[in-house]
Amino acid sequence: MAPFDYVIVGAGAAGCVLANRLSENPQNRVALIEAGADRNARKAIVRIPLAMVTFMAPALAFLGGPKFMSWFETEPEPGLQGRSMSLPRGRGTGGSTNVNGQIFMRGQREDFDAWRDAGNPGWGYDDLLPYFRKLERFELLAEPERKRSIRLGGKPLAEQIDPAFHGTDGPLNIAPPRSVNPLTQAYLEAAQLAGHPLNADFNGERQNGVGFYTFTQKNGERVTAEGAYLDPVRGRPNLTVIPETRVDRLILDEATVTGVAVRRGGRSEIVEGRETILAAGSFVSPQLLMLSGIGPARELARHDIPLVVDLPGVGQNLQDHLDVTLEYRAKTTAPYGLSWKALPRNILHVLDWLFRRRGLFSSTTAEAGGFVSTDPASDRPDVQLFFCSGRANTQAASGFTGHGFLMHVCQLRPGSIGQLTLRSADPGDKPYIRYNFFRGDSSMDVLRAGIRLARKIMAQKPFESHLGAEIDPGPDVESDGALDAFIRERVGTLFHPVGTCAMGDGEHAVVDPATLRVHGVGGLRVIDASIMPTIVSANTVAATYCLAEKGADLIRNEGALQ
Repeated sequence: MAPFDYVIVGAGAAGCVLANRLSENPQNRVALIEAGADRNARKAIVRIPLAMVTFMAPALAFLGGPKFMSWFETEPEPGLQGRSMSLPRGRGTGGSTNVNGQIFMRGQREDFDAWRDAGNPGWGYDDLLPYFRKLERFELLAEPERKRSIRLGGKPLAEQIDPAFHGTDGPLNIAPPRSVNPLTQAYLEAAQLAGHPLNADFNGERQNGVGFYTFTQKNGERVTAEGAYLDPVRGRPNLTVIPETRVDRLILDEATVTGVAVRRGGRSEIVEGRETILAAGSFVSPQLLMLSGIGPARELARHDIPLVVDLPGVGQNLQDHLDVTLEYRAKTTAPYGLSWKALPRNILHVLDWLFRRRGLFSSTTAEAGGFVSTDPASDRPDVQLFFCSGRANTQAASGFTGHGFLMHVCQLRPGSIGQLTLRSADPGDKPYIRYNFFRGDSSMDVLRAGIRLARKIMAQKPFESHLGAEIDPGPDVESDGALDAFIRERVGTLFHPVGTCAMGDGEHAVVDPATLRVHGVGGLRVIDASIMPTIVSANTVAATYCLAEKGADLIRNEGALQ
């Protein structure tokens, strides 16, 4: 195989963006290497929004979800009384965009301005807004007449969107809910009665408030990174997709990367490139660096890996969102669920999906939520709420039968800093991961306050005719100590790992913010969620798309100056 100009490792959100943008120049020969299978965007289990609940449900493995998943696990967490947590990641072209909840939230202005102020010029909110606009086709603005039926606060939602914050001709379609469950409307009314203002656009001027979420969907179907960025350009003769291929390590000539060593079909091969870009995510990108001799010298010596460049920050600075779920049993069949009483309606949902791409199967059940502050002295949200009009849940709720609903309480900036290190020098071994939740600067105060805030919403009159009982943690769990015990037992992550190859210019920085090149290494960049110096205050996929768009521009602009 002849050398490529760019070898991209990982075909998730960042990798698909890079493959598209870098192959726009017909002079660039681009290879995109992915460990999983290719051509996933049109498979039914990926296209159907509701199918996201099947990917991590063992009882539904027969539907094919496991082949889209790669599983990691934390070491026993001291702050969780020795409990380990499962950490799923997407597998195959499209990566985690094949399996995620599709919620598209950017984060807060303060998040990105903090990146800039921490030694990353060019990465503030105003710097990144053009890239957020570039990547999206914001449906409410692109086709407002078709969306006038969606209302918030008595007004068409489309009329409440400021176009200064959105794009209308990007590759990624961003849509409002296709069908809204009556319980979602009850949640919005109850939240207002509890003192939370409506917000028509969490990605607009302000984030705080409650409202509908927006999703990476189009016409009632999931839109993946593969479908948005890769499939439209597959015909380019200068783009080669190499699926079902595991990258084992980088090939180096002294301190310059010249390609990657891979295994496919049981054979070892070399894929050569003028530049290699790691876009394999916050677990695999640092693992590949360390397996190749780039990372903390002491860690590499422990596994007899020859040191190439001592970068103590590789694998450090691991961050994620903390999440607990309150579960409620309903006394009506308004929430989505399986029961004999709801059977006729569920049959109609199947038909509604087949003929109109509407109804239950076009929903993730998390149709609305909010961003709120547990600190009365601050209006900057530190908690994200997800109201789910059904009991099926990827974290811990009881399942699909019966009728009930959930409230997720997510701590946006937990303060815990974890690490990822090698388990061995074998690339087939999953890395050692520890988050250090509830240690150091990480406490339960925000989650505890968030639970009480969520309960206040549930206690409002709009839920009176629907709410049967709180199942988990249960109404008797009220004191600080009881809530803390519940949190330790049930808390999970939202599967948003970031930070393990952080950009910056300090001692523990891994990549240069001006180029995203790995410090001290030639021919190598990292462009994925691992370069975020701190986690954003929202679902992380939007920021990942954005940083990849900017990263592609940095590469192209650098080439133009040479």
